[in-house]
Amino acid sequence: MDERIFSIPEKLIKKHNTRDPFRLAQLLGCYVKFINAKKQKGFCKIYLNNSFIFINRNMSLQMQRMTCTHELGHLLLHKDALTKRDYLVEMEIFDITDQLEPEANQFAANILIDDEELLELLREGYNVVRIASMLEINVNMLMVKLLTMNKSGYHFSVPFSPKAAFMGTIEDRADSI
Repeated sequence: MDERIFSIPEKLIKKHNTRDPFRLAQLLGCYVKFINAKKQKGFCKIYLNNSFIFINRNMSLQMQRMTCTHELGHLLLHKDALTKRDYLVEMEIFDITDQLEPEANQFAANILIDDEELLELLREGYNVVRIASMLEINVNMLMVKLLTMNKSGYHFSVPFSPKAAFMGTIEDRADSI
């Protein structure tokens, strides 16, 4: 597992005192652009050494936040791969089956979900759908966080493992799987 999925979010949150992906993107010099798209939630592109995140404006703020964080993960974790992929065309949807998607999801989960807040909600007995709703994230992102925490020594019983490319297929609801 790429340790940067933990270290980069931790450093960003500590340095900038925020988990807001739009603010983090701005502070990192990334340009966030909202676009009209029918199916695609978002994508990122590096052009002339400038980083861009494109987000579908027709989604809820919750889904826009998750998409922004996921794409920020690609920019920070996979810059080399992005610059080599000259075939990336604006608005084209890709089925990436390598490790890039799970890593971007894990990165996003670590930015969006505070460990201590999550642990407190679990101690209070909330179920995963309720926690996802309370944290304003999708239940798949919560599963990614729990699975990531399990790799760090926790032993959560996780009801399911989301597909690697769930960001491209989930609906714009907290409880969609």
